[in-house]
Amino acid sequence: MEGFILRKVSREFNKWRSPECKVKVLKNRGNNLTVEFTGTRAGFACCFDENFVDYVYYLEDIGKKKFEVSQIKRKDKERFVVNYKLKEA
Repeated sequence: MEGFILRKVSREFNKWRSPECKVKVLKNRGNNLTVEFTGTRAGFACCFDENFVDYVYYLEDIGKKKFEVSQIKRKDKERFVVNYKLKEA
């Protein structure tokens, strides 16, 4: 995904969800994205993982591309790393 569009997606996501949840794009390669999710509620909030799916909707609404979650890794109690891949047509 184009870098400037991805920055817009992340800024919009963070605008409405920070400080409870913040995203930072770690990798943007071809059809794959790696995104870090942190926040004040990452380790304790019920349904924090819904943010991972919500980010997919931001990618589609703003970036006009359909991605899906391919892997979720919990790095520590306040940080998750989520891999996304472009959906096949």
